Amino acid sequence: MKRHEKLILIPLLFFLMIVGACSNSVWDEVPSAITSFIEQYYPGSGVKSYSQNSDGYKVKITNGASLAFDTEYSWTFIDGNGVRLPEVLVYNQLPPALYNYLQGIEQQADVYAMNRDATYYKLTMHDTIIVYEIATGKISYPDGKTVSE
Repeated sequence: MKRHEKLILIPLLFFLMIVGACSNSVWDEVPSAITSFIEQYYPGSGVKSYSQNSDGYKVKITNGASLAFDTEYSWTFIDGNGVRLPEVLVYNQLPPALYNYLQGIEQQADVYAMNRDATYYKLTMHDTIIVYEIATGKISYPDGKTVSE
């Protein structure tokens, strides 16, 4: 490489280093507990948006799900935005009795959204909603149908 070519490359490399050091992606703002969750269930995904308020955190995955977490970094809402949630996520994050019920009706891969609080889990399926009461283990549908466990 000739001397004048090296002189052109040095300022270019310096410029690229400065631009790279100053960039601040949304991913860098997200707490590590939440990024670990995203990496586990949505590997290779980027974060489109992130916000924090007194109730917790909201994250929108690039071309993917919307997630909400409480102040302790536990998920409270996961919406696939028209796409089914990963089955491993459903398996790992639901109480065994609820997952077993879904497996029994062969719908463990048909969950589009799920939310939870201290008293219940609510699953949005293709054409219905399933609610699981944590204290009683009762599984019910919007029409009042209750499933015995």
